[in-house]
Amino acid sequence: MRKQAIGIKGGSIWTGDLMSPWAEALIIEGNEIVAVGSLDDVKAHSASGEAKWIDAGGATVIPGMTDSHLHLTALSRQQAAMSLFEASSKNHILQMVRERAGTLAPDDWIYGVRFDNSRWPDTALPTIAELDGLGIPNPVLLLRVCAHIHVVNSRALREAGLSSDLSGAGVVRDEKGCFTGALHESFAHPVVEAMKKNSMKGAGEAKALRETMTQLVSEGITSIHTCSAASYGLEENMEAYAALHMAKELPLRIVLYSDGFVPSWVKSGEGDDWFRYGGRKLFLDGSLGGRTAAMTFPYVDDPSTKGMLNCESSEVRRVIREAHEAGTQVQVHAIGDAAIDQFIEALDGIRNLPPLPGGLRHRIVHVQICRPDQMESLLRLGAICDIQPVFVPSDIHITALRIGEERLGWAYAWKDMLRKGLLLTGSSDAPVEPTNPWRGIWAAVTRTEDNGEPVGGWLPGQKLSLDEALALYTTNPPRAVGMEHRFGFIKPGMAADIVILDRDIQKAPPETLREVKPVITMVGGEIKFEI
Repeated sequence: MRKQAIGIKGGSIWTGDLMSPWAEALIIEGNEIVAVGSLDDVKAHSASGEAKWIDAGGATVIPGMTDSHLHLTALSRQQAAMSLFEASSKNHILQMVRERAGTLAPDDWIYGVRFDNSRWPDTALPTIAELDGLGIPNPVLLLRVCAHIHVVNSRALREAGLSSDLSGAGVVRDEKGCFTGALHESFAHPVVEAMKKNSMKGAGEAKALRETMTQLVSEGITSIHTCSAASYGLEENMEAYAALHMAKELPLRIVLYSDGFVPSWVKSGEGDDWFRYGGRKLFLDGSLGGRTAAMTFPYVDDPSTKGMLNCESSEVRRVIREAHEAGTQVQVHAIGDAAIDQFIEALDGIRNLPPLPGGLRHRIVHVQICRPDQMESLLRLGAICDIQPVFVPSDIHITALRIGEERLGWAYAWKDMLRKGLLLTGSSDAPVEPTNPWRGIWAAVTRTEDNGEPVGGWLPGQKLSLDEALALYTTNPPRAVGMEHRFGFIKPGMAADIVILDRDIQKAPPETLREVKPVITMVGGEIKFEI
């Protein structure tokens, strides 16, 4: 049965098209946009007479939004975990763990997530001795907000078949050589696997994932680029996605990247408009908050370390070359400038190879501490930069401490990257940060903390305009996956992924942008969310 056409009028339609950025009305037939322009022109279209019209009430209408880098299954699972984000000190966390144990059976795991010790008066992490000293029988696994540092108790180690004499670069020891309980990067993987075996049997995971995606749709997100990172305990549940896709129950579109083998998919772009393969994921370093991001210089607040490179340069070159030769796009996690150097070196090594099919280019995620010469190299090599503006309000208070005032020009320099001509996409890195893209747009435009400090913004020369920030979440992500001919714009022939907002964002004070909410979210011409 033919679906009734839908028209939208009465608002300001931001099309994303630089040649014709604003329109008064549009019409949707089936799952596509068929007319965009002035109200008179759109009403002259053959589908206008039978269309059901929606009045936007003077608000802004935009293309569907994309979160271009997150970990959806981990986000869904963490919603069932114990949130430690509000913990104000180490003692507060220990109290929360003790109280949680009182509600559980002795063999149940205590899985706590999103603590941020950089905001505590004493930034020291909880220790294995302190966790053991609580006298609780439960295995305990705590995850820092950056997802690159875990803290465990002795019971958790035993459940993973480990002991406190384990060794490796990611095993943190104190000045006496004793294991502190902190595990960096993938060194926590055995403990994470032991916890999941006990606590995440996955019976209702497809339902939980669908509920999480529905929440994203309510925020105006119609597409995600999600990353399976099994080595960090952040793997995606492919079976659950496939089941939802088969049943046509995906509320939004999914592009999946993975740090491991994905059954039935080899080349980027395999799949369809709802569920497709993005490519290979590779983690080159850690996080700025955890001081595991790899720098070419010692951390100012801990000169004993320059962070951690997770891979030898030869391995990075091999993986990227093999992926490129297979027609697979690579998405590389690199926060520190030393990790960015590794990525640039690897891309330099494949310049003699034919380009990826469909105009795809390799992606680098985070690029938080990036030197001007590196920006030039990334542009020359065609790299796409996946950034997280929402990291700015979170990291304002630690960045100068970590890298020094003299290097602040390298930090979160999104405007400089745009001026160079780099393609930037915006994301949350959830569950590290909230998925709400309007928080990201607000952060890109204002560059302040939640309290509005510093007045005028942190490194204000790096503020983006509203249009530039919108492009991070609308027009640019489809370009990153070679799908700009189908998504990201409000133009005839494009998929009808559209969001009607609750206000005219052009008239909204910049500090209120994080409060913007969708009134209607449409995916493929169907209303998936409506207030």
